[in-house]
Amino acid sequence: MIVQPYLSIVGWARNDGYTPNYEKRLEHALGFLVRQLDKHEIPSELIVVEWNPPPERPLMAEQLGSLASSGHVTVRFIVVPPLHHKGPRGWQTRGMHVNNAANVGIRRARGRFVTPKALDTFYSEQLVSRLGQLDLDDTAVYRCDRLDARMEDESWLALSDDELLETLARRTVHRNGRLTHSIDWKMRDLHTNACGDFILMSAERWMGIRGYQKDPTVLCLDSDSIALHAAAAHGASEVHWHDECIYKVIHGNTHAQRTATIWKDWQLRLDHYLIGRNRRELAMALRVWLDYPRRRVRGLEEILAPSIERNFVAKAARYARNDTSVVTNDADWGLARETLAERTVLRAAWDTP
Repeated sequence: MIVQPYLSIVGWARNDGYTPNYEKRLEHALGFLVRQLDKHEIPSELIVVEWNPPPERPLMAEQLGSLASSGHVTVRFIVVPPLHHKGPRGWQTRGMHVNNAANVGIRRARGRFVTPKALDTFYSEQLVSRLGQLDLDDTAVYRCDRLDARMEDESWLALSDDELLETLARRTVHRNGRLTHSIDWKMRDLHTNACGDFILMSAERWMGIRGYQKDPTVLCLDSDSIALHAAAAHGASEVHWHDECIYKVIHGNTHAQRTATIWKDWQLRLDHYLIGRNRRELAMALRVWLDYPRRRVRGLEEILAPSIERNFVAKAARYARNDTSVVTNDADWGLARETLAERTVLRAAWDTP
């Protein structure tokens, strides 16, 4: 009999050499997280969705070394074959669809609470200690800041857990704290900055909002912020933990460095004209209606993504009015009807097959 874990953490991976030493980084990050969850005795599972695995490379589950545990953590790998990656714009260029991969794991998570997690990030000791109190509120959605740390080389992979956390704190170069949105956006004041790196809520809430929004491209822009606003519209109250954080070792391919807004001359002139005459509301409405400025991501220049006003602001403004008719995914989101190959590489004491 399987006892429900308290927490499910959902990550995604693809053995395509996205970053140097990717396999070693993944093994290090998983082992680190397992040890943290064990230390604080959190009945939990880590789900790694192997999305669209390259046929010429071994699966990540096969590359992974043995993971040690004191019995609190299960680690599951779920494989999504290439068939399910085809279709969205850009699929031939980019092998990962983050929204779809995360949704596969969220839909199959067994925990009472669920949070997606990029596998190259690290929870602070304070964050895992807070989770270990096992007193999360089913009506809340939890957020914390992401701290970006710059490492000079790969030597940090050899550090002990305590040394790594100390080094990450010491080499932090930027804190992604709470931002104040424009009053013209008419949305809730929620902590959307880097929210994809930590957004935790009950499995019931994730089911209510149908996970991350369906994206017809592989870009998956704004999806984390939309999920946060959707959760609030469905009754969740945001809890912002200030002392807890999540660390990210930054590299030269971060989202902010890759994304640029694209204006046409007439759009820029019109926008300046309206704002100069204090017609900000009309300027914002035109950005939504006419979908500008569009966005372009380096490496996928053939795709012009929707403007942030069309893709995010318009939805968030409706969510601020508690308009839950904004449905951003299908009823069978997360490939719910598909039977996918699964492999458990570590089984907790609570998880009896």
